[in-house]
Amino acid sequence: MPSAEMFDMALLYILLLAAIALGWTLGYRFANQAKKTDYPDWIPSVDYILAESNDASLEKLLKVDHIDDDSVDLFLKLGKSLRDKGEIDRAMHLHQRLFARADLDRSVIHSIQLELAYDYSAAGLLDRAERILRELLEAKGHNNERVAALLIELLEEEGEWRDILELYTSKKLPGGVELGRRVAHAACELAERSLKKGEYLEVQKLCRQSLKIDGRCARAHVVSGNLAYGQQEYREAVRCYLKAAETDQQAVVRTLDKMIDAFTKLNDAEGLLAQLQKQWSDSHYIPALTAFIETLATEKNSSDAAVRLLKELESSPSNQGFLTLAELVVTHRQSLDKSQLLQVYDILRRIVAAEPKFVCSNCGFKAKEPHWRCPSCKDWATVKAYVPQPPISK
Repeated sequence: MPSAEMFDMALLYILLLAAIALGWTLGYRFANQAKKTDYPDWIPSVDYILAESNDASLEKLLKVDHIDDDSVDLFLKLGKSLRDKGEIDRAMHLHQRLFARADLDRSVIHSIQLELAYDYSAAGLLDRAERILRELLEAKGHNNERVAALLIELLEEEGEWRDILELYTSKKLPGGVELGRRVAHAACELAERSLKKGEYLEVQKLCRQSLKIDGRCARAHVVSGNLAYGQQEYREAVRCYLKAAETDQQAVVRTLDKMIDAFTKLNDAEGLLAQLQKQWSDSHYIPALTAFIETLATEKNSSDAAVRLLKELESSPSNQGFLTLAELVVTHRQSLDKSQLLQVYDILRRIVAAEPKFVCSNCGFKAKEPHWRCPSCKDWATVKAYVPQPPISK
C-alpha cells in the first residue's frame, strides 16, 4: 500500500501539470486575440462592404455615435478602396459624411479632406480639389508633402505654371528634391512661353530661377541655349548645350540638331566631332552616333568612318545604326572587304535575335515562345506571331 506521503506527492505533481496546461492554453488564446484588430462590433469588414456593394452597411457605419482612432483608419481604408475600384461617388459620399461630423480631431479632419481632394480629382472636379488642397497647405498639417504633391499635379494638369512658382516663392511648399524638380520645370515652362513671345529678359530670369530652385535642371540650360541660338550667339548656345549634357546625359535628345548647326556655323568640325563622340559614349543615343559617322565621313575619311561604325555596332547593334552603315556605303560608294561583311552578318544576326517572336494583340507583351494565355494581361489566344510593320513610304 502506498504511503500518504507518496499520495500527496503524486497529487501535487498532477496539480502542477494541470496548472502548466491551463497557463499555456490561456496564453495561446490571449496571443491569438491580440493579433486581431479590435474594431468595434458594429463595423463590418471592408472586404464585405466591397464585395456586396452594401449601401446599408455603409450607412450603418456613418450613423454611429462615436468613432475612435482605430475606426477612422478603417474608414479611410474603405474610402480609398472604393475610389480605387472606380466607385468615386460612394467614396465621396463617405468622406463628405465623415467631414461633416463634429466629434473628430483636427488632424483626422485634415486626413479626410485630403481623401476628399483625391476623390474630387478622380471625378474631374479639379477646382474643388484645388480649393481643399490650398486650405490644407495653409494649415501645414502632417500630410503636408502629400498635399503639396497633389496640388502641384493638379496645377500641372491645368497648365497653371505661374501658380506653382508663386507657391514656391511664397514659401508655402515643404522642402524636398522631388517638389523642387517639379517647380523648376514649371519655371522652364514659363521660360519657353516667354521665348516664343520674344521676351528675352524674362527667359533669362526664369532660367536662372529654375537653376536656383534645382541646380540639376538640364532643361534650364537647354532653354538658355535655344535663346542664344535664336539670337545667332552660337558659341553661347554651344556652351549651354554642353552644360545641359553635363547635367543630364539624355539632354542630347533635345539639343543635338541645334548643337550640330551651331558648331557648323562656327566652322568648328574638330569640336563637333569631339562632342558627338562624347555624346554617343555618354548617352548611347543612336542619332548622335549617326551624326558622328556622317561628320567623320565628310570631314575626314569614309573608310575610317565605316571601320568606326562597325566597331560601335559590334558593341551596340541596332537597326538605325545598320541603316547608317547602308547609307554610308551608298552615299560615299564605300566598299566592304570580306572581314567587314562577316561583321555585318554578325551584327544583323544579333539584331534579329533581339526581336520578339510573338506579341500579344491585347496588351503588347513580347515573348520568345508562343503562349495560349498571355503572361501579362492573362487573356487567352491573344499571343500572335510578331509581324514587323511595313516600311513607311517617303
